[in-house]
Amino acid sequence: MRLLAPLLLVAAVAPFAERKETAAAREEARRCLELARERAVEVCGRALALGLATSRAAVVRRALALELIALDRGTEAVEVYREAARAQPEDAETHLRLGQALLSIGGDAEAALPVLERARDLRPDEPRTHGALGLAASALGRAAEAVSSFEAALRLDPDYFASRPGARRAYEAALRGERWPVALTPSPPPP
Repeated sequence: MRLLAPLLLVAAVAPFAERKETAAAREEARRCLELARERAVEVCGRALALGLATSRAAVVRRALALELIALDRGTEAVEVYREAARAQPEDAETHLRLGQALLSIGGDAEAALPVLERARDLRPDEPRTHGALGLAASALGRAAEAVSSFEAALRLDPDYFASRPGARRAYEAALRGERWPVALTPSPPPP
């Protein structure tokens, strides 16, 4: 059941300024955070449509996006992250999440790059943002930019690569002047 799109549309009509939230919206937000999968998607969308304060709406959008990802509805999750960035244009974490979603879910490094740059400009001390910028630059074949971004992440967090083997491989490829991930060409069938 795809109720999310109409519900997000209703939520998008309301202004992004701090809104008075209703008791019904608070109750739907509480239920959204307790339920799982399809039901959570429906309830989270309804909570957003009914009107929530900006801070609570941010939590609900994050939960909604994660549920959509778990349901393999990544395109909708990216749209939820876009909505969050429009609602909180000065929030670095929101832009980081959108940039990561564009990169990892949407596979669109070109679209992710300016979003991640915005996140970096808002909060230059966040190593995850620099690392995500490195991944985007690497995917676009911009080795020098990738190296610079990864090294900024390492300056901020010397253990940055400890739990990020993919980022480490992207950094190593960028050091060699290579794009990462490398597109694999299928082997020809055996004769």
